Amino acid sequence: MADDNTADLLRKADALIRRTRVFVAGSASSVAAPAMPADDDLPILTDIVTERDVALATAPPHMQQHLDALREELSRWLDQELPQAVLKVTDGLADQLMGELTHQAEKNLLPRLIARLDGTAALSGAEQDT
Repeated sequence: MADDNTADLLRKADALIRRTRVFVAGSASSVAAPAMPADDDLPILTDIVTERDVALATAPPHMQQHLDALREELSRWLDQELPQAVLKVTDGLADQLMGELTHQAEKNLLPRLIARLDGTAALSGAEQDT
């Protein structure tokens, strides 16, 4: 009897794999249509299902209402808090960027500008003498 159950399980697994498999050698259009409709809610072998996911999926109907209310409250809170948090971070980045640019301008650009002006001023004075 265990052999029948094992064989049945292997047939079901094989059918599931064939439904979702795309062969490398052929294009998607050359693969025959699956015999059974695909279930979008079936996890694939690479999906990681956490205990939290299981708890949410198996929550009793009366708890689902509470979970929906919690999701709504979380969404409302994020709508209020996220813009402020993003602005705080971007303001900090803008301040840091301005400080770095100012430092680089004083270190590199200012000496070049002064040298350029000194060269231009010397040329202007020499031109006036001729």
